[in-house]
Amino acid sequence: MFPFGFGTKSVVLLYFFLHGIVFSLLLLTRSSRQDRSPFWLSLLLLLCSLYISPFMFGYAGWYSIDSFRKILFYLPLQQLLLLGPVVYFYTRSLLDPDYQIKNIEKLHFLPAGLYLIYSVIIFTGDYFISDQIYFYADGQDKDFDLWYQISGFLSMLIYFGRSLQYYFRYKRNIYDELSYADEVIYRWLLHFLSAMLLLLILRALFFLLNPEWGEFGRKFWYYFSFSLVTYFLSIQGYTH
Repeated sequence: MFPFGFGTKSVVLLYFFLHGIVFSLLLLTRSSRQDRSPFWLSLLLLLCSLYISPFMFGYAGWYSIDSFRKILFYLPLQQLLLLGPVVYFYTRSLLDPDYQIKNIEKLHFLPAGLYLIYSVIIFTGDYFISDQIYFYADGQDKDFDLWYQISGFLSMLIYFGRSLQYYFRYKRNIYDELSYADEVIYRWLLHFLSAMLLLLILRALFFLLNPEWGEFGRKFWYYFSFSLVTYFLSIQGYTH
């Protein structure tokens, strides 16, 4: 049985983590070839749950256990370069249920794929090539490197802008054809994009106030706020 420190912070994040996983699975069951929007929202909730997991494990004391820490360090739990494209394709699939992602558009996932390869190279180098720990000699999780955190934020900002642009352009083009059902979808999507904007504002605010992203003891309120917004997205997204 894995030890888990059930403190206030770890339990709160554990609740939001499990909630996100459950709703991710529920939405996945609603996905179909005719409507891919539940799939994209399911993937987004999974990514958001993984995003808070390092701090959940940190507050639970897992990073103080040498065997656990060696595993967690090499897991790319914060897929920052994947969040933006998922938000964008969720927006497109929600507005156009018949939309199918084209081969050329799969390049949007290239940065996230490269980071995954980077993580695999680090793991392989430290465990199978080098005689001693090289990449993680400093004991710092690569997910919290400044370059990666900034790149992830900029990626999210760009894709949020593209999603917002697509939303307004699509609504303007078919404004005269809107039905009541369309209005419900548009209202939900506007709430969704507003929640995404709130996440970006929270991230920018906390980054300015406390840029040390690897400091577990000083980031709880950011991850708690992030979890609340994700909680809203899961409930409202599943309902709609």
